[in-house]
Amino acid sequence: MAEPHHERVAVFDGKGCAAGALPREEAKRSGLALGAVNLLLVNARGELLLQRRPLDKENGGRWDKSVGGHVDEGESFDQAVVREAGEELFSDGASSRVQLARDHAELDTLLRTADLANQVVFRREALQLNLRDVRLFPQGGVRNVVYHVTSYLGRTDVAIERFSPPAGEIAGLRYAAPAEVDELLVSGGLAPNMAFLWLTHARALLALVGA
Repeated sequence: MAEPHHERVAVFDGKGCAAGALPREEAKRSGLALGAVNLLLVNARGELLLQRRPLDKENGGRWDKSVGGHVDEGESFDQAVVREAGEELFSDGASSRVQLARDHAELDTLLRTADLANQVVFRREALQLNLRDVRLFPQGGVRNVVYHVTSYLGRTDVAIERFSPPAGEIAGLRYAAPAEVDELLVSGGLAPNMAFLWLTHARALLALVGA
């Protein structure tokens, strides 16, 4: 996901009500909550798709969620996750290889009918308000940002070499077995918010493998 500092992102009050939009860096300093989307994807073997943060970015060098980003001005959370998934996995915010299911039933249908070797499919799992995210600066130091976060869970069997993440924004992609993710969590190899996501959603995510 590209991160231009002039980009305007949606901000919210503590109850989740829209409060307008601000440039990204101003929004992070405002004390208002930013809107964010997090997507976790597993393959048929139950391996989690992880992306590595570039060394010059916040949480640099650590492994992070499959897809993540901010809700831009004028977007809904669902629109944001579809755009972010297209941008971060296929370098195309309007990629037809990204499908958001409306509910559990539609996702079940997609898991049976979609070409998962070429597509990613997912559904909304939860909206959590006022989560405090820890961001580690590459030069040292910590920033805390408050987010309203919508989490999405899904499936894909796209081979790593068939993804096309944007150069400079994602340092690499890998599939990791649950035990490997646990090891990264213990060793500090996960971004702080990814550690929280894994502990919160691992069981529901892995249930999709046998769906």
